[in-house]
Amino acid sequence: MAPDGYVAPLTLLVGIDDTGKITGVRIAEHRETPGLGDKVERDKSDWITAFTDRSFDDTPETAWKLARDGGDYDHISGATITSRAVVNATANALRYYNANREALLTPSDETD
Repeated sequence: MAPDGYVAPLTLLVGIDDTGKITGVRIAEHRETPGLGDKVERDKSDWITAFTDRSFDDTPETAWKLARDGGDYDHISGATITSRAVVNATANALRYYNANREALLTPSDETD
C-alpha cells in the first residue's frame, strides 16, 4: 500500500523472488489523475517496469527515491507525488521481504 498518493492511497502488487530481486510491480488500485498519475499503470506507460530486476543488492536503500530527491528513479512528469509514493511503497515491500525472508520462505507445517 502506498498511503501517500496524490489523490488517495495506491494498492500495489510487488513480486519478489527468493533472492530478494523484484520480479515486477503493478498497480492494483488507484484514483490518480487521468493523463498524469495514472501513468503508473503498465498499460499507460512503462514507468513501473523500472523496478524489475532491482534489489537492495544492486540499488542501495538510500537510492530508492526519485532522482530529484537524490535517488535512482525518474518521476512521471506532472505526477511527482504519485511517483514518490510508488517508489517508497516498493522499497517498503523489499524491506518487509528482507526482514521476514526466513518466515516467508519456510513452508508451513499446517495442513488443511
